[in-house]
Order: sequence, then structure tokens, then C-alpha cells
Amino acid sequence: MNDITHPVITAAAAERAYAAMHAKIPDATAFELIEIASYDGMPGTVREIYRTTNDVGYIFIAVVNGFSGNITIICGVDNDGRIIRTSTLSHTETKGIGTIIEQQSFLGAFEGKDSALEGVDTVTGATISTRAFIHAINDIHEAFAIIKN
Repeated sequence: MNDITHPVITAAAAERAYAAMHAKIPDATAFELIEIASYDGMPGTVREIYRTTNDVGYIFIAVVNGFSGNITIICGVDNDGRIIRTSTLSHTETKGIGTIIEQQSFLGAFEGKDSALEGVDTVTGATISTRAFIHAINDIHEAFAIIKN
């Protein structure tokens, strides 16, 4: 049974991943994986980086430890290092408190921001979750600087 379902499950996962990446950089035509092991000083939280094939930006996937466990983040960054869009792919944060990290009221503050993240701050009551998310975004900006140099 596994031999029959495995290709279907793998294809469905690839489609979901592409859809998530395309939602972060709508102008992208396709994505190619960057081999991050070849870059020195890459933050350990950054797990995957993709370059758009039409040179409109990069996708970063990072994993950080939040209040209740790992938070997996996806972030689209343009060629100037400004965030296009970001979102939470998965987490186990406390419902109603830590789940602010998946709400547009929090995520929208990152759009258009460079590494200074001017105007972005933690949210009272969800300090650990939002601080972890911001830490991941800082690491994404550091990874961006590494691959651009």
C-alpha cells in the first residue's frame, strides 16, 4: 500500500509547498533550492532557502523554539532584503495567546521591512511566541545578507 500512496502523498506535499512559497512571492515563476551548507555562518534556525527562477526574491524557511515548541516560519524577501510576506507554517503555541503569530494583525507589521524591522515589536501576553518569531525573522535577514554576499 505504501508503494502506491507514497508518490501521491509526496506530490501533494510538493504542491502545498509550492503554493505556500508562491503566496509569499506571487510574482515568482518557480523556485530552486539553494544549498545552504556551502555558506559559512548560516544561522541554524534557517533550514531552507529558495531562489526564484525569475530573480524576484527568495523564500526562507526557519524553525525556532517558541513557548510550547517549534514554530516553523516561511518568509518571502525581495532582492533588496525587504520582506514581501511572511507566515507561520506550523506551531504548537497556546491557542488564543501564542496564536497571534498566525494573525495578519501581527504578520502585517513585517511587510516591507528590512533588517532594522522598524516598528515591529513583541505582543504583550504572547511575548515568548512573538519574540521567537522576530528572532527567526532576524536570522532570515542574516541569512539573506550571507547569500547576497
